[in-house]
Amino acid sequence: MKNHYACLALMASIFLFGCSEENDSEPMPLSVPSALDSTEEATDTEGNRYQVGFNQVSAINQDPFVRKSTAAGETLWYLEHEKSEVDGRATHIFIDADDMPWVVFSVVGGSYSDAYITERELASEAAFGGVYQGDYGNGGGPQVSIVARLNPDTGKIEKASYVTARKTDGKTNGLKIKSLGMVDGKIAFDAEAVAWPPTIGSSYERYPDITDEDRVDGVFNMYYEMDTDLKQIITAELQN
Repeated sequence: MKNHYACLALMASIFLFGCSEENDSEPMPLSVPSALDSTEEATDTEGNRYQVGFNQVSAINQDPFVRKSTAAGETLWYLEHEKSEVDGRATHIFIDADDMPWVVFSVVGGSYSDAYITERELASEAAFGGVYQGDYGNGGGPQVSIVARLNPDTGKIEKASYVTARKTDGKTNGLKIKSLGMVDGKIAFDAEAVAWPPTIGSSYERYPDITDEDRVDGVFNMYYEMDTDLKQIITAELQN
């Protein structure tokens, strides 16, 4: 009878905890969330609904917009944050724990027009000041990303930073943010870079020890975290 109970105890132990070497080893911590929370729509704690997107204004030009509506569908504000000759889109929105809307914009090329995203709908002239990257950068015309915090009452950009990759010659090149969220009080996002992606720091520095062999389907898959003041990248990880 004792052997019978011992056998049952052993079987229960195997069922609950497993007996393979993989199960006995310590699980590897995941530094990157399985999914960040941004989508094309988001709802705050009061039930207000945010939507992001773009208007196709010509065959080759798009203008980004963000809309905030009540739970009943009444529009509170609607802004097109860029209306220049540069192609622009609003692609993701995330509402943080303080009901602050964070938006990802993309633009193709830079502009000095007052209809451009760095001039058009800003809460203050300092919206793109004192941040990791305050403008498009040097040369080229690829699509790059902007992380922006909006004023929830007006929709205007309170703080924003570009995030770009660069070619070997230093010219701006494509970086696309694929998802956005908050991790341990920091803005976090997944991105794919066509050229050399940035590493940690308060201005662009090429990610170290990276080669073309690190590409997956032609791009570098990256994970980033920034402080909410958008002054620097504090986490940069290559995802293979």
